Amino acid sequence: MNWYNISNSINNKLSISIDEEIGSFGIDAKSFIDEVKASGSKDIELTVNSGGGSVFDALAIYDFLKNSSYNVSVKIEGLAASAATIIALSGSELPVMSENSFFMIHNAWMPVVSMAGMNSDEIRDYQEELEKQAQLMDKINLKLAKIYANSTGLGLETIQDMMKAETWLTAEEAKEYNFIGSIEVALAIAAYASPKELAKKGYKVPSNYVNQLNNVNMSEKEGLLDQLKAYVSELLAPKAEAVEEVTEETPEVEAVEETTEEVEETTEEVTEEPQDAVDVESIKAELMDSIKAELTAKDSELAELKKELDKAKASRKPLEAKDDVVNPEANVKEVDELGAAILNILKTSYK
Repeated sequence: MNWYNISNSINNKLSISIDEEIGSFGIDAKSFIDEVKASGSKDIELTVNSGGGSVFDALAIYDFLKNSSYNVSVKIEGLAASAATIIALSGSELPVMSENSFFMIHNAWMPVVSMAGMNSDEIRDYQEELEKQAQLMDKINLKLAKIYANSTGLGLETIQDMMKAETWLTAEEAKEYNFIGSIEVALAIAAYASPKELAKKGYKVPSNYVNQLNNVNMSEKEGLLDQLKAYVSELLAPKAEAVEEVTEETPEVEAVEETTEEVEETTEEVTEEPQDAVDVESIKAELMDSIKAELTAKDSELAELKKELDKAKASRKPLEAKDDVVNPEANVKEVDELGAAILNILKTSYK
């Protein structure tokens, strides 16, 4: 599984989306760069929704895109945090950011695991190794700060203070600090940018981000329920017209009407209590399958009845079963259940 997706769009632009942890699943920046080169496209539309990842892979991708002849446009949808912000700034211009997205910068960090049972010499050696790692991260932080400063025009010290404090910016704040060029109409925050996942990475997730994520998710559920109700109404509309063409005495018409009423009642129940809809997609799929199966069965029956009624109208004679030519004496008339029902309707209609 890649942490990015690359595809050629209709307008011959290369569409790239980064929506997982950068450099994860054993796929490094080299694979990303090789795929971009192999595409042959010079125009790239890059969408970022990531909590970060490997800073070395992010820097490699940044240098590749920034120093190439590619025309790169970047859009942030949901979250650009940590190393993902570096890639977000690799475009030909400052990125566009959706209104409900967040932008987070901080100092680089790495997990440190101590070993039990070390003697004094081993502890000192371990401290020296940690100091080397700290010096490396200082260099990385300076590199990142310079990229932010060059992109925004902010002072290096200002950027370094923001990184040290782990700064979370809304779209409006990111625009104010010049990390982005413009703000786009709000889009739903993707599930990957969940507070739990970010907390696992050691990020100090602000409460306004959590509240905004919850509000967007609820709005998304309510929107899906509205779409579902509209879809059901649209689906049933042509079926209602078909039913009107058949005579009122046809029992199948009543069955379809009852099915329609049941569907409408079910839709109203779901719409009235959106907070209880845990899995909207599952509800939608089950309801659609049930409707399609019911209407398909009724369509078949109504079509057969329509044929028989049209034949009867043309001949003005009731349909009769043929005599048994093999055994004339028996003269048995064999009809199936549907045929019997049709004969009864025709006899009633043409007395």
